[in-house]
Amino acid sequence: MKARSVGSNFIWSLSAGLIYALAQWGVLVAFARLATMEEVGQFALALAITAPVLLMSRMQLRTLQATDARSAFGFEHYLGLMVLNVVAGVAVCCAIATGMADSLHAGWVIALVALAKGFEAVSEVFYGALQKVERLGLIARSTIAKSVLSAVLVPLALWLTHSPIAGAAAMAFAWAIVLFVFDARALQREFPGVRPWSTLWRTPWRKEGARLKALFLLCWVLGLTALLAALRPNIPRYLLEVHAGQAELGMYAALAYFAALGGRVVHSLGQAVSPRLGRYHAAGDARRYGRALAGFTAASAGVGLCAIAGSALLGRWALTLFYGAAYAGNLELFVWLMAAAALEYVCLSLAVGLTAARELKGQVVLLVVSVAVVSVGSAVWVPRVGPVGAAWALG
Repeated sequence: MKARSVGSNFIWSLSAGLIYALAQWGVLVAFARLATMEEVGQFALALAITAPVLLMSRMQLRTLQATDARSAFGFEHYLGLMVLNVVAGVAVCCAIATGMADSLHAGWVIALVALAKGFEAVSEVFYGALQKVERLGLIARSTIAKSVLSAVLVPLALWLTHSPIAGAAAMAFAWAIVLFVFDARALQREFPGVRPWSTLWRTPWRKEGARLKALFLLCWVLGLTALLAALRPNIPRYLLEVHAGQAELGMYAALAYFAALGGRVVHSLGQAVSPRLGRYHAAGDARRYGRALAGFTAASAGVGLCAIAGSALLGRWALTLFYGAAYAGNLELFVWLMAAAALEYVCLSLAVGLTAARELKGQVVLLVVSVAVVSVGSAVWVPRVGPVGAAWALG
C-alpha cells in the first residue's frame, strides 16, 4: 500500500476536526440562542457527566489499534470489546441520570447524550482500522458527515420544540446514521473481506475470549487514563454547578468550548503522526521517534500561545458576536480558560507519544496527581471566586 504523507493526513484530519469542532460549537450556540441559560447548563452538565464514563469505555482503543504495528489483535477483538464497554458505559450514565438529575427532564438529556456518545465510541473502532493504514481521508469524510448532520438536526429540533431533550435525541440520531451507513461501508471498501457487524456473532467468542481478555488487560490502563483525563476538566464544572448554579455553568461551558477548536488542531496532528510514532518505536528508531514527538509538542505549544493571544485581543468581540452581550462581560475568564488550554495541548502531545511507546502505567500516575491538584484547586477557588476559580484550578 502506498504510504501517505503526514502532511496530507494532517490536512484531512485537521479539516474534518475543525468542521466537527465548529459543528459542536454550533450546537452550543444554538442552545445559547434558542434555550435558556439554565438549559444550556443542563446540556453542559450532561456532557460533563457522560464524557468521563464514555471516554473510559473507549479505553483509547483507537490509538492502540492505529499503533498496533505488529497486528497483535484483529478488528473483531477491538469491535467486540468496544461494544461491551459502550453498553456498560451507557448503562452507568443512565444510572447516574436517575440518581443525580434534579428532574426527569434533565435525566432524559443525560441518557440521550450518553447514547449519542455511545454511537460515536463504536465509530472509533472503524476509524482505528482506517487510521492504521493511514486512510485519514475516509475518517475525515465520516467526521464531516457527522458534523453536518448534527449541525442541521440539533438546531432544527431545538427551533421546532424548544426542548433540550429533542436536541439531544437529534444528536444521537445523527451519529447513529453515520455509524451504521457511512462507517460500515467505508471499512468494507478498504477491507473487502471484513464484515463488521457479522463479526460480532460469527466470531467464536469462547475460543477468542482469551484474546479479548488479553486486549482488555492491555488497555484497561488506557481506559483509566481516559477517565482521569476527562475528569480533570469536568471537576471544576461539577463544583461550579453546585456552588453557582446551572446558569453560571452554562456560561462557563460556552466560553470553554473555544478551547476545543485549538484542541482539535492538536488532536488532528496527533492522529496524523501517531501511526508513525508507533512504527518508529516498534523498529527501535529512537532518533526519528524523538524528532517526530518534539515537532508535535512544539506545534502544540504554538497553538496554545495563539489561543492566549487571540482571546486577549479579540475575545470580547468574539463573545458578543457568537453568544451575545450577556456572555461578553467575562473576558478575564475567557483568557484564563485559554491559558489553561495551552497547557493541556502540550500535555496531549506528550500523552500521544507515551501511548505510541506503550508507556501506559506512567500516564496513570501523572494523571492521578493532576486530578488531585485540580480537585483541591476547585474546592478552594470555585466557592470563593466562581467561574474564574474553575479556570485557575485547571491551570
